Amino acid sequence: MLQPFAHKKVFFIILGICFLLITWSVFYTSQERVEFTWLEYLIKLVLFPFQKAAHYITDFAVDVWETLSNLAHLQRENHELHEELVRFELRLSQLEPLKEENERLRAVVGFTTETSLNLLPAEVIARNPGHWMETVIIDKGENHGLTRNMPVITKEGVVGRLFRTGPGFSEVILLTDPRDGNSMSGVIERTRDLVYIYGYSSSRRRHCLVRPSDLDVELQVGDRILTSGASLHFPKNLVIGIIDEVRDHQDVFNREALMKPVVNFSRLEYVFVVRE
Repeated sequence: MLQPFAHKKVFFIILGICFLLITWSVFYTSQERVEFTWLEYLIKLVLFPFQKAAHYITDFAVDVWETLSNLAHLQRENHELHEELVRFELRLSQLEPLKEENERLRAVVGFTTETSLNLLPAEVIARNPGHWMETVIIDKGENHGLTRNMPVITKEGVVGRLFRTGPGFSEVILLTDPRDGNSMSGVIERTRDLVYIYGYSSSRRRHCLVRPSDLDVELQVGDRILTSGASLHFPKNLVIGIIDEVRDHQDVFNREALMKPVVNFSRLEYVFVVRE
């Protein structure tokens, strides 16, 4: 019966000693002092490796997190810069055609101020895709005072004439259209001899046939053909084209040449309709 009591007594004694030690330790460590107690020294010696390891692990984790955050930020910034570069290149690619168009329009304006003709600028909005009908559609028509057979030119030379007109558009028949009735007169700049010009187009090239008005008229490669004063619709001295092939015939009445128009019809964008 005394043994359990003895155990309890020992327990209370140990508990009291621990209490006294803790109280003394708290009291002692709360005082200002220079040296550690043996208990503090022992605890710090045991905990130092763990504290050092925890410090390194924490620093490593922070460094890794900051590195990953910086990489993510750099990746977002790189993506934004790439998008900005693409937008800049797109704007630059759009500015180049505008610059070229502006230069063409400046040339057009210069041409209208230099000539005494009454010209109406128009834009080509459609083309005939066929090889045997050479026509284009422009964005001006009867509402702008246009009528059939009015001449159509560019600053380079003659394009053709108005074939059909609508309220806000017109169809232009080009010089090279081979249909019957598409003809005009001209003069050789070198000799001022009268010639007749007819539409002539093939799948290989766009040309016009030139035939002399008289047996004495001589056609030569390189001759420049101009509109004549006898032309029914066109003003005088507009450039039509240049002869680049003379076809020899035994019959002098069938002499003819091929003339290349000075206007590049495949690149036709802006034209002028001569209203007077």
